[in-house]
Amino acid sequence: MTTPLPRPKRKKKGEGGGSGTLRADREKAGLTGSHDIHALPPENGELLELDPETISPNPMNMRLELRDMDSMIADVGERGVHTPGIVMHTKVFMECYPQWASRVKHPDRTFILGPGHRRHAAALATGRIMPAVLRDDIARDRRVEEELVSENNSRAGLSPIEQALAIDLLRQRVHEDEDRTLSFDEVVERAGYTAGTVSKYLALLKLPDDVQQAIHVGDLSMRAGYSLSLLKDADGKKESPEAHALQLRGWELMRDEKLSVEAAKNRVTLEGQQQFHAGKSSATTLAVPEPREESTTQAGEDQAPSGETPKPVTVPSKGGETAPGETTAAPTAVAVIETTDDSAPTASPAPTVDPEVLRKAAADQRDLACRLLLAEERYAKGAESNARLVTMVLNPNEWKQAAAKAHGWLVELKKGPSSKKRPTDYFAAVAASEDSGLMQRAAFAIGLAADEVRAAQPDRAWDARDVAHVQFLATSRASYQLSEWEQQQVELLSRGKQ
Repeated sequence: MTTPLPRPKRKKKGEGGGSGTLRADREKAGLTGSHDIHALPPENGELLELDPETISPNPMNMRLELRDMDSMIADVGERGVHTPGIVMHTKVFMECYPQWASRVKHPDRTFILGPGHRRHAAALATGRIMPAVLRDDIARDRRVEEELVSENNSRAGLSPIEQALAIDLLRQRVHEDEDRTLSFDEVVERAGYTAGTVSKYLALLKLPDDVQQAIHVGDLSMRAGYSLSLLKDADGKKESPEAHALQLRGWELMRDEKLSVEAAKNRVTLEGQQQFHAGKSSATTLAVPEPREESTTQAGEDQAPSGETPKPVTVPSKGGETAPGETTAAPTAVAVIETTDDSAPTASPAPTVDPEVLRKAAADQRDLACRLLLAEERYAKGAESNARLVTMVLNPNEWKQAAAKAHGWLVELKKGPSSKKRPTDYFAAVAASEDSGLMQRAAFAIGLAADEVRAAQPDRAWDARDVAHVQFLATSRASYQLSEWEQQQVELLSRGKQ
């Protein structure tokens, strides 16, 4: 609001010359000669017209860059600055915020900005006057942080990282009446967000710098960034170098392979659990993700996971037909590693590894992929789920072993009645629960387990059903990567069908 300049008071006739107090005010202010009343020090709340060169940017402004400036500069150049900014005397600001004094860009300038940095930049670029309201009171009351956050909330164009930095600035704010920083609840109240939103914004600032940059420029959404921030190291820490490496790897998988954040996190877990190298696996162990809260989307719903790109797989088949009891997914999967005599190193041949060791290592990795998949809310499309149910019905002799494995998976993931220790009792309780989502998940788990038990059996050659099983894991949210041994089985079967 514009506050008019105070009108000078004048003495009544007969009280000393009729010049009022104007002369005394001028003399008190040290003004002589041709200076007029407008040279008096401005009052708090007064609307000023300032040369933008007399205003310094505020070091507490958390904008990483001033975006969309071309249109603003053109508009200001044509019509001037429409909305006044807020300024404080630089000296007052530095006295009230000594911790920021060394970061003031132009400490010699008379004023320092509160909100209004894009308008100030446009005024500088065009040489226009910058209208501003003097508000030394917000510095004295130590409310600059709140003014900046409030301004940010009301304006579009800030990235999630800039919003997070503004909230973090408010979190460090000193209470106006006590010598302490604001509590979390006070930050939530003054930021104007919910507690959950504040927590998610602050979590973004704990991500690696490269991931924060991706969020800032819009290559990664805030939701996906927050999900990556939940990746922990083996000790349960989110901010250690090891955890940051996992979070960065998750972003790289999303960027390079176009995976959804859920699939990328599953891939990171799989890679950390076991790295295939001559049949040996690393000792690093990561826990299966904690079960998420049930979403409004029904599990098993025929809905493609967002952000995932199917990987091409070739499923061996004869004459385009599928044998009874076998299932095939969409033609997608698995690049086969082909070796030639020229590519093999001649100096030091690779040691021979027992194929059963390789089979067992692959089965352990697939078992983890199955658990990761069942931890998801949208674990399979309807067609994929139905295909496994059909296979299970057509092969009832597989039910007992499959139910035992599925029971172990679901109890570990805290899905269903954990008090039921026997698979038959567990699935009977699920069937009587009238929870359609749980029943669908349990039925799918049995079908998935039947495929996995079969693929893991020793001393048997793989067939098209086994290939369809690993193909499904590779193109699902588990984002499974075939081991060299599994790729060899695919290749052998493919050659046998030719």
